Amino acid sequence: MTFTLKPFLASKGHSAAEVEGMHAAWVKSCLLQVTLWSYPYVKDGDF
Repeated sequence: MTFTLKPFLASKGHSAAEVEGMHAAWVKSCLLQVTLWSYPYVKDGDF
């Protein structure tokens, strides 16, 4: 999900710095969402 986004962002005419910033924000968002959604399924003490 995160690797296919860069070419899409770059194709919209944004600068390389803007693309990198947006991509970094997207990756952080995905990681946070996976962490939050996974939390209820982890045994107590393992998180």
